[in-house]
Amino acid sequence: LIVLGGLSFVLNQLIKRSLNTVGGKGDPADYLLLVTLVALVLLGMIFSALFFFMDSSTWTSSLFFYMMTAVLGLGIFVPWLQYLIKRHPLFWLVEFLVESSTRLYLLGYWMFLALSACAVVLYQNSKRTPESKKLQVSTVTRKYFHFLAVATYVPGLICDMQLLFVASVACFAIFVLLEYVRYFRIRPLGEMLRHLLTLFLDERDSGPLILTHIYLLLGMSLPIWLFPRLCASSLSSPSTLLPYCGVL
Repeated sequence: LIVLGGLSFVLNQLIKRSLNTVGGKGDPADYLLLVTLVALVLLGMIFSALFFFMDSSTWTSSLFFYMMTAVLGLGIFVPWLQYLIKRHPLFWLVEFLVESSTRLYLLGYWMFLALSACAVVLYQNSKRTPESKKLQVSTVTRKYFHFLAVATYVPGLICDMQLLFVASVACFAIFVLLEYVRYFRIRPLGEMLRHLLTLFLDERDSGPLILTHIYLLLGMSLPIWLFPRLCASSLSSPSTLLPYCGVL
């Protein structure tokens, strides 16, 4: 109910802002998250309906998945975002990322943490044997990803909250798309993701979807997503601790 209520609110806000947009240049922070969430939900609904009648694990279905994602993304959602912010999103993103050296350092640091997380997944899977198919990693190993999340967010909150806002939206989109690929067994990554992530599941991920990592990202990002301007205010303001709610 909470998730569906949130998505309903997001769709309402996007339609409202799209209809009320004027000739001036829109702030990407007002639209990036809304367009991304609506795009991900629509993609999920389309593929769920389509693969109900088709075998999603074939190469034909996989090619159709990538083509539909590209067509809808580049043909509908990117132009929609361009209409709202009055600039091409790709050009805006490049300028935004190279605006300061701090952002480049943060991106490099986050890339290192992402590679570290991938290394942990591959290392834990390398220790599996045919006799230990039902082996699960310890809680301590899973908490390593919580440590990585804190190590990701705290420097971003201190140094550049605008970059953290954009990066968290992009990361959320990647997580959801990868979950689509895993759930629908889209080639060539679907089966590999199923195999690699099975080791990290516990009783809370007993259903067909793996959502704990997405909800972790949501929990840490919601303060920044809901109040981007308050989070960008000065350290002496009453809202100083607001962006740290998720981390705390």
